[in-house]
Amino acid sequence: MLYEASAAHAIPRTAPGHLYELLGLDPAGPSDWWHAVLPDDVDGARAEYECMLRTGQPLDIEYRVSAANGQARRLRDRVQVIERDAQGRAMRLLGVLDDVSGRAMHDQRAQQSADKYRQLLDSIESGFCIIEVLFDAQDQAVDYRFLEVNAAFEGVTGIVDAVGRRMREIAPAHEAHWFETYGRIARLGVPERFEHGASALGFYYDVHAFPVGAPGCGQVGVLFSDITQRKRAEDALREEGRRKTEFIAMLAHELRNPMATITSGLQAMKLGSHGVSSHPATPMMERQIAQMTELLDDLLDINRITLGKVILRLERRDLVQLVREVAEAFRPHYLQHGLTLECVLPDGPVWVRIDPTRLAQVLGNLLANAVKFSSEGGRVWLSLLEHKDKAHLRVRDQGLGMEASQLETIFELFAQADNGRDATLGGLGVGMALARELVEMHQGHIEAHSDGLGKGSCFTIQLPLDAASGTPLPSADAQAKAAPSVLTLVVIDDNRDAADSISMVLQALGHQVVTCYEGLAGLDAVAAGHPAVVFTDIGMPGLDGHEVCRRLRQRPDGQDLRIVALTGWGAEEDREKTRAAGFDHHLVKPVTAAKLREALDVVMALRR
Repeated sequence: MLYEASAAHAIPRTAPGHLYELLGLDPAGPSDWWHAVLPDDVDGARAEYECMLRTGQPLDIEYRVSAANGQARRLRDRVQVIERDAQGRAMRLLGVLDDVSGRAMHDQRAQQSADKYRQLLDSIESGFCIIEVLFDAQDQAVDYRFLEVNAAFEGVTGIVDAVGRRMREIAPAHEAHWFETYGRIARLGVPERFEHGASALGFYYDVHAFPVGAPGCGQVGVLFSDITQRKRAEDALREEGRRKTEFIAMLAHELRNPMATITSGLQAMKLGSHGVSSHPATPMMERQIAQMTELLDDLLDINRITLGKVILRLERRDLVQLVREVAEAFRPHYLQHGLTLECVLPDGPVWVRIDPTRLAQVLGNLLANAVKFSSEGGRVWLSLLEHKDKAHLRVRDQGLGMEASQLETIFELFAQADNGRDATLGGLGVGMALARELVEMHQGHIEAHSDGLGKGSCFTIQLPLDAASGTPLPSADAQAKAAPSVLTLVVIDDNRDAADSISMVLQALGHQVVTCYEGLAGLDAVAAGHPAVVFTDIGMPGLDGHEVCRRLRQRPDGQDLRIVALTGWGAEEDREKTRAAGFDHHLVKPVTAAKLREALDVVMALRR
């Protein structure tokens, strides 16, 4: 609204009515313009006017007046002097008065929103920033600039006064991963969640990054938390786990030497004239030694076990015989607890393709579980039958039983089903979970059934029958009787018991054996005797087995010599090392007569 006024800023009586309405004044009342201005604004506005009158500079100010409805109204007043008297004093003013209440309200609301946004950001304990990704001429993200940060940003990053600065300026060694990731988010507009270290800053972050602003503006919002302590704890746990794994592997390796001596000694006694082979304890000892050997193999591959990558050693077996052996092994345990174990087995064989040790472990878990939840005087039934193309193996007890809800969780890791009763056997709740894993690895299925508490439980294992034709593999005894022709052999091992026991087995198989207890003596024996096969331990002091093999290969007749590694290490990388050293065969301790015969058959076949 255009207006004219005196230098005293009194509203002329000729002013239109809506000017009075705009100022909130009564036309019949006082004509003093400043009478309309709110007390909080009047002094400042008057001072600005007086300055304009003195200097002659145009004025552009805002102030509030009281409207007719009692609410404040904001006006913008732009004024200049258009007439002065002879002394140069201002006489008349020309101005434009606008109602800017709406704009002021909008500005106020915008400021309130900005304040709330800032308050929200600063209340977040995690760091937050908005960055502008900077690209090179090839559209590769090479840097980024901080546009905005929250209050927690400095504490989470250690970066002071980040706004306006570039990351490469702050940390020149910052990993390229960060620039690549933010560049990808800015280009594609797809949020990403990740964890990554920022070594230049000394932190590790959990990050949620997302595009902000208009597409193509290159701006990315980053919400991130410091997880450095958690990562350090995880690294410490991994290191502790690694040390434990190495310790267990070394322990298993060290146990192989006494196991090898026991195994070889038993084999030598069986093959001799001591009557050991006919003793009823002999097959039991062999079975237990075999199971311990398999467990040692697993300990040496502990990483695979912890990752659930147990390797099955499948073979065609009579399930009836395996079930009978497991039952006999558990029978004393049942008698000790006043329980009766009844077996219901088919008259003929039930052929399946299984890992005997692992399936025996599953069956053992079920039988042990039945003891745990049965009372003295109870009965447990172990039965096996064929139905269509499946073998059905059941363990049923008269014990505590389970509720329906427990049937769904009994095979989960760490699940417990003690129903408040003090179990006679302890447990970590892993037996049933392991049983399910192993059964499923056999392409089978395991399930639990119970009619309720106090009504016993039944576990059923289904395994596919092996329809392959042919007869099972001959036993170790049968293989031992079919000995090859007499050979001259050299055995080298710094463990005297292990060397002597293996030599006894080889001698019992009809061969001539020279036994040496260190590498140099073994080389001399080979030079003097020209053996057909050399068996040498790997981990010997001084001259180890790898070096013995390499030196033997350097002999004029070295390429015709058959050399077998004897070792407690059986992983693929260990076999690679023996192959690289020149060995013909890799034999893992402890060794049986069957394994020795197999090794001889393999290496002697190389001559043909």
